[in-house]
Formats: sequence, C-alpha cells, structure tokens
Amino acid sequence: MQGDARWNFTSPKGRLLSIPVKGPLRSNNLSALLAAARDGLGVAALPRYVAEESLKTSALTALLTDWTLPVQEIHAVYSSPRLVPAKVSTFIAWMQGEFGDAWWA
Repeated sequence: MQGDARWNFTSPKGRLLSIPVKGPLRSNNLSALLAAARDGLGVAALPRYVAEESLKTSALTALLTDWTLPVQEIHAVYSSPRLVPAKVSTFIAWMQGEFGDAWWA
C-alpha cells in the first residue's frame, strides 16, 4: 500500500502529513499486517475494508479516525476501446456501481 518507510495521511481539512515509521515488521501483505496488529505487535496503517471486522469485534481499536490514507485506485485494462466485448463493458459498469462509500460492508 505505502511502499516506503513513511505513512501518509490527509487531515479532515485536507492537510497532508507524512510520518516516518520504523519497526520490527514491514510487509506489503495487508493480511499479515492485520494479523500482527491483532496479535499486539504494534500499530498498523490499514484500509478500513481490511480492518472493519476486527474493529467491530474490538480486536482492534481505530486511531486517527478523522484522517484518511491515500486513495487506492482500480483500473480496467483492455486492448482496444473500440473492441470491448459487451460482457467486459457490463462488468466495468457493475464494478463502478459497487465501489462507493463502505462498499465492503
């Protein structure tokens, strides 16, 4: 998600903040970071859709709840915009409708 040793957040007023971090565990696997945080190994910067269930069961506690992480994008890649099969166009339209606020809920 965030590739270097910095966590980047945006405040409720749009202020960008970049925090240097270090620790004994670093991973690009969100499931591993979630498990580590649940096991008490420290603080993790996780997207809400990853942590939601653990927050509901109080296995994790949310911090900095008014701040947001960088946006994650999803791209549909296909060979030619003129030759997109109908089923691909339908799938893309469906995906666009699915990814609103709290789509994971």
